Amino acid sequence: MLRFWRQIRNSEQGQALPIVLALLVIGGLTIAPSLNYTATSLKSGRILEENLKGIYAADAGLEQAIWTLENGASPPPYLAEDLNRMPVALQAEEKGTYTLYLGELIPPGEHSDFLVVDGEMVWDDGAGAYRYTITVAWQPESEAPIIHLEEVGARIPVGYGYQPGSAADFTGNLSTGEPSETVDTQGAYLLNWELAAPYPGVSETDPVQTQTFYLTGEGGPEGHYAWAVANRGDIGAVGEITGTSYLITASATNPEDGQTTARIVAEVMIGGGMTNILSWQISN
Repeated sequence: MLRFWRQIRNSEQGQALPIVLALLVIGGLTIAPSLNYTATSLKSGRILEENLKGIYAADAGLEQAIWTLENGASPPPYLAEDLNRMPVALQAEEKGTYTLYLGELIPPGEHSDFLVVDGEMVWDDGAGAYRYTITVAWQPESEAPIIHLEEVGARIPVGYGYQPGSAADFTGNLSTGEPSETVDTQGAYLLNWELAAPYPGVSETDPVQTQTFYLTGEGGPEGHYAWAVANRGDIGAVGEITGTSYLITASATNPEDGQTTARIVAEVMIGGGMTNILSWQISN
């Protein structure tokens, strides 16, 4: 190879011209794709930056819509000012009043206010586990002298599980048996105890019943809620999370071409002084 290049260098017969031409051709074949790749990368970067700005704008619009609904008003069709130079359109569709039961939104009974359900999760040093207590309380405005219960249950936080046999550790429970267990779409366990006849109940003389058990696992303790089901059709399922459900859409638009840069759709439940985000989806 070295002798070959020496021959080319020492020769005066014009052998260098084909080599130069070949290098020019190779350079042309490689430079054009490189420039095209660079241009594509720059364009993709601008699109990603634009999408990110749109997501921030739509997110701010959604927060504004939720705040407006929490204060008893309807969101405006557009935010008063553009965000990241983008107009943000808002739409809120009222879906009705629902309660969360076994991972589903169901309409509450006409007299669901006869009961109040609450779930509490606290650390128990002695047991080395979290103690979860479902409380079902009879309300003074109830017209029923006694309300019998058919079911009681809770959604526990993601990353936690029911400690087998722990319901039997609390003799005052509505049930000392084992619950049925299912998993919702987020991976959280739904524990449900089906109570047997004669169904236990709450009344004016015995207004509170509880179901306590232990949880093991790790992770954030948020995202849990409880429910109970009365043996009366006019009461039905009573959930800790009950309120008016809204489907809220916030869309940020590129003013140059009128195309939607980012859209966020959220299902929100507002009621009892609480706001619960049930779903949150981002699309372009």
